[in-house]
Amino acid sequence: MSNIDSTQLVTSLIAGERLTSPSIESIEPEVRTGVSFPFCDLLKHGEGKADIEKLLAESVLLGSLVVEWGYNVPFDQHDAFKKWLIVNEAKIANAVPKDVTYRGTYAVSISSEKHSGRYRTIWGFTTLHALETFGDEMHTASAFAQLVADLNAFRDRDRGAEYSEQIYQPVRCSLRYG
Repeated sequence: MSNIDSTQLVTSLIAGERLTSPSIESIEPEVRTGVSFPFCDLLKHGEGKADIEKLLAESVLLGSLVVEWGYNVPFDQHDAFKKWLIVNEAKIANAVPKDVTYRGTYAVSISSEKHSGRYRTIWGFTTLHALETFGDEMHTASAFAQLVADLNAFRDRDRGAEYSEQIYQPVRCSLRYG
């Protein structure tokens, strides 16, 4: 709603004062999706499947697809979060669904990215199907779903809290658009 005093507006109209004419300015919309590489299932479309599987097994490649969650944890919760991770990181790693790998949760020491959070949780996916079904797993009563829910409970949920999500794939499988 307008912050114009309606009594003053009516008085101005009765007095015959000239009101300011409305004006219109065009808006130049800009949509940025950031998508320039469509998802690729590395094991289906990458060259040298045996080589890729070896690179994945030896953790040279973090995954066929890698997801990075960026977020903040409230300052007064840092120590509790750290203690929770010490107790539960191995449990997360052991409870992951098929073709998913927990790659750890990290504190960001230095970053050029603004507003992406001070913590990162990294997930590796061996197949595109594993990425597709990761969210489905969160709707189960599995130990993994509970551990991820507990991890996410530390995230700062205040309005305006910093966060980010990145999805990476090895260049050897990527097709570039744009």
